[in-house]
Amino acid sequence: MLDEFYIEELVKKKFPSKSISFPAGIGDDAAVVRVNSKKIVASCDSQVEDVHFNLKLMSPEEVAFRSVSVSASDLSAMGAKPKFFLNSLFLPRKTSKSFVDNLFKGFKKACDFYDIKLIGGNVSQSKSLILDISIFGEVVNNNIKERLKSSVGDLIYVSGKIGDASLGLEVLKKRNSPNSKEKRMIAKYKSPKAKVDLGLFLGQLSYVTSMIDITDGLSLDLVRLIGKKSRKGANIIWENIPKSDYTFDSTNSKKLMNNVLYGGDDYELLFTLKQNKAKIFEALCKKRKFQVYKIGMVNATGKFSINKGGKTLKLRPIGFVHKF
Repeated sequence: MLDEFYIEELVKKKFPSKSISFPAGIGDDAAVVRVNSKKIVASCDSQVEDVHFNLKLMSPEEVAFRSVSVSASDLSAMGAKPKFFLNSLFLPRKTSKSFVDNLFKGFKKACDFYDIKLIGGNVSQSKSLILDISIFGEVVNNNIKERLKSSVGDLIYVSGKIGDASLGLEVLKKRNSPNSKEKRMIAKYKSPKAKVDLGLFLGQLSYVTSMIDITDGLSLDLVRLIGKKSRKGANIIWENIPKSDYTFDSTNSKKLMNNVLYGGDDYELLFTLKQNKAKIFEALCKKRKFQVYKIGMVNATGKFSINKGGKTLKLRPIGFVHKF
């Protein structure tokens, strides 16, 4: 079966070269390009109707804001600051002017929130609504963070509560009147906020060894962060993973575990750092009011596992994968 992993490996195989002007190569959250003595970071991401969002559940303004946030999160995962974006709009026939007006309200809201500028784009006809974002950012002091750079013994951290977005989508689909806690989960899905300030902070710390944003599920993105072919593995602790105080039928169930481990759409940062710097790091985060949570450790087993209730279970690399 054709999936996104096949395409990624094909691109790496046919365009394998790194160079002085392209130091990180293909395969990270964003591409790093050296221009003269400085590095810039670039990424592209598409949001497709009925694949990434449902217009029966979200407004045009929410869809547009979300599309920029998702792209900004890729730059945050590299330790970079978003600066500019281009937007290609693919619009179905009979799209109304008011619909497009509301899309651009969402883009403007994102520009204000992230202090980023829309600098151009393209418009084309399509069978469904597609928002294709190309985003560019600056690198501070030429420091970037990549995947696959962790070492055995490094600690694993996340930046916020995991599983909220997936559960928020479930609440939306039920179309019931959500309570206040459920509304917060819905907001996490509809309007994720890229962790730009935290990403910039982590980008400047030499002892932060690797980073990714949680897009497709904690378990799948953890494997992407450490590397399936790296001979390294990881163990995480269920009880240490930050989770909301859920108020509906997912509590303490297998369903909750599936949402937290495999649900995706959280756009929290997942990163590793040197074990001997943990106390210094956590003190710095507390001083700067960044919330970070230690959830596990990189090991030399080549396997991925999770401890839950005193038992060690295999952690399957499951999450959202595009299949064709």
